[in-house]
Amino acid sequence: MDLILISQIIIVCLIGAMSPGPSMVVVINNAITKSRVNGIIAAIAHGIGIAIYALFAVLGIGLIIQTSFLIFNGLQVLSIAFLFYLGVQSLRNTDEIDFEDASIKSGVTSFAQGFAISILNPKIFIWFVAIYSQFMSIDNNLTLNATLVITAGIVDTLWYVLLVYLVTTGMIFELIKSNYRFIHKFIGILFIILSVGLGLNVLINFSL
Repeated sequence: MDLILISQIIIVCLIGAMSPGPSMVVVINNAITKSRVNGIIAAIAHGIGIAIYALFAVLGIGLIIQTSFLIFNGLQVLSIAFLFYLGVQSLRNTDEIDFEDASIKSGVTSFAQGFAISILNPKIFIWFVAIYSQFMSIDNNLTLNATLVITAGIVDTLWYVLLVYLVTTGMIFELIKSNYRFIHKFIGILFIILSVGLGLNVLINFSL
């Protein structure tokens, strides 16, 4: 397993983690309405949920590869189309996000909130199936598959811990809130670029 492959895995996991949505709201809300520690706890719990979904995706894709390579190829194509769709939806998104949503400030612990917002979101599983189908093959060994799972959890946790430190500085939080739409569109563009790049890679492999 080379550094280029590891870098690719880290980059796609980071793009997924950076995508604004309910997870970002929950982690930021815990950080600014409770404490920095609560935000970090929520971030760690979220990363655990992400790792579990990554594990399910790796196991599921591995089973598909062993069952039918034709189905696996079809999954790759559908996954790339899904990533392109996510990018377009991000560019078109006009929803407002309430980073200080009062409904999140319930008696539920920060850990439970962080874990629940990740593990109860089936879109995350679809995302990992879409992304990791590009890294899976019949030749994958246990080390690579374990790296796919562990990297997803670590990258997600580190991103949200960094976000907690940023938003608890005050000025950075206001900057994120005021530029939320730009961030959403930027991530959308990254999704589209990623899908096009993966699509070209699949076409090259099919032509060989």
